[in-house]
Amino acid sequence: MHTKPMLYVLGTCLLAATAAAGTASPSWFEARTSGAKALALHGSAEFGVVDGDVGPGAFVLTLGADSQTGAVVFTWPSGPRPEPGVYPLAIDPASGVQALVVTGPPTAPTGAFRARGGTITLTRSRDGFLEGRFEIHATGFEAADPVDEDRQLVVRGEFTAAAASSHQTRTLSAGGR
Repeated sequence: MHTKPMLYVLGTCLLAATAAAGTASPSWFEARTSGAKALALHGSAEFGVVDGDVGPGAFVLTLGADSQTGAVVFTWPSGPRPEPGVYPLAIDPASGVQALVVTGPPTAPTGAFRARGGTITLTRSRDGFLEGRFEIHATGFEAADPVDEDRQLVVRGEFTAAAASSHQTRTLSAGGR
């Protein structure tokens, strides 16, 4: 699969950019994984619209950008903040929200897993605030064995996220290109 290195680089850039920008808001996420790795993930949670080439780009929710155990990045294909509801996860952005799970710290990731199914449920959505839960069914690889890209990972968790500052959004945009 040729997308594997690109997903790994993109995920790492998004995580590093968000971690570098820092956060001053009280946000959090917690999740547990099963399958390829059994981990307890936790950390901060931020969201924002990444600048596009022409107008607003994707809406991104980043969970655990500075976590030492791993992070989750959700991407809606278009910019406005999503309303409360249940959103399917899919590989194709036309079919649902995309999600990437990166295990390990942002400076030395140990694996990358792309959602092939599952849901993200937003229970509250207002300016500056998102709250919800998720279940991700992902497939990917571990950095120690990148040839085996069919490793299965299930991630279940919940979050309360704060809006990223405009500096964070600009940094995300620059890191993703």
